[in-house]
Amino acid sequence: AGKYEVLKIISCLPGPQYKLFTPYNGISDAALAQGNRCNQQNALRVTSYWSRGRWFPATGRTYETLGGMIWSKEPESEIQPKLEYLIDNADGTGCGLREVAQKTVDEVIAVARYGILVDMPASPMNDNGDRVQLTRAQNESGEFAPKWIKYKAEQILTPRTNGKSSSVDEIRLVEIHSKQKDEFEWEDKTFIRRLILIDGIYHNQLWNDKDEKISDVVPVANGENLTEIPFQFFGADDNSAEYSKLPLYDLANENLGHFVLDCDNRDNLHYHGQGMTVVSTDMDKEEFDTMNPNGLDVGARGMNMLDAAGSVSIIQIDATGAIPAEMLRDEDRMVMSGAQVVTDNNANETLGAKRIDANASMSALKRISFNITDGFKQLFTWTAQFLGEESTSMYKLNTDFITDDLTPEMINAHIALVQGNILPAVTLNETARKAGLTDLDNEEIAQELNDQQLLTGGGPEEMAALQAQLDDALEKLAVKDAE
Repeated sequence: AGKYEVLKIISCLPGPQYKLFTPYNGISDAALAQGNRCNQQNALRVTSYWSRGRWFPATGRTYETLGGMIWSKEPESEIQPKLEYLIDNADGTGCGLREVAQKTVDEVIAVARYGILVDMPASPMNDNGDRVQLTRAQNESGEFAPKWIKYKAEQILTPRTNGKSSSVDEIRLVEIHSKQKDEFEWEDKTFIRRLILIDGIYHNQLWNDKDEKISDVVPVANGENLTEIPFQFFGADDNSAEYSKLPLYDLANENLGHFVLDCDNRDNLHYHGQGMTVVSTDMDKEEFDTMNPNGLDVGARGMNMLDAAGSVSIIQIDATGAIPAEMLRDEDRMVMSGAQVVTDNNANETLGAKRIDANASMSALKRISFNITDGFKQLFTWTAQFLGEESTSMYKLNTDFITDDLTPEMINAHIALVQGNILPAVTLNETARKAGLTDLDNEEIAQELNDQQLLTGGGPEEMAALQAQLDDALEKLAVKDAE
């Protein structure tokens, strides 16, 4: 963009805003044109400044990493038969239980808030407008079974709680319904889903944008009215109606500061990074033009004729500076904030240091995993209640995020505890799985050992072979840990 002459008073304002200020009245056309030109140049300068910056995606990578760590191991689940339809279609749109859980994890990590409503669809009506009993096929299909309706944080308005307790008496949810105007056009309409307790009974109401009530339904579960709102909040801190702190807020704040510094640095390099040719001479212009008819030659093989005291030099800013140094400090702060950024593999970093970097996010991530597991347990309870069942279902998310850092010393210590009768031998199975020595479960390991007659008094040869296999596995782990 370069250096610009800025018109005082009004040059910093966009053109349309001139009319709001007194200097606009009676201003000359020339001054107004100059002001508009300055505004355009300033806008170009600002656009150029931001466009030169390069975003360091620490926040995005960390967001993806944290979600991936939860799903590095499949959830443990036990779904009772009548609720098995949730596995393939939990929300009524074809999203199964795993997809709903993934969406919940992503939203809670990103914005620390999410919500799911358990809603029972109304049974079909006959020609007289009366509700009819569902057929066996309809019951088994899950078409008229309870649905888990998902709501993002921006759809959940501030709930109203009872002043005498922490229970929620009213929740308002923003919904967008598409209405067809003609064959080709659709129009989006905003509605408010109002979940409210009236005289202790749960009502599900729908209001339009004109504050007109469209419907008021009193859901029934197992032949009785509900006395609580079947809406589950999910949060990063807890599953209450209160807002949680965003897990990635501190990291995102550091990331934005790093981006601004990068814009400053690249803007500085744009104007000052290239060499500037400086000529010093006692020659006047006519003499210089005579000696250098083609002007100043700054090429690698150029030739310039000057007087005895003349010189040609190149001035350029130093490669080091305060801005790059501060950017490096920002990157360190992002790592401290829990950013799972990729560092130099050759860096001399101990396992303890890696744990420190990871634990900044581990506590929050485990809390999120526990919260979602507890929230799903409540959703199963309400779903089973609508179906006249006692809930026995469970969907437990992974909380074991570090499974590849068992050292040979830790394994030997575990074996010593077993040999000293402090821990049962079966606990070695979990250690073997964490160390990557096997993926068999306890029953499969017992069966394999039984097949080899190691559980029924195997001879010294078998024990020696087992010890040799263990020593070989420990040696491989030691090599892997050294790398």
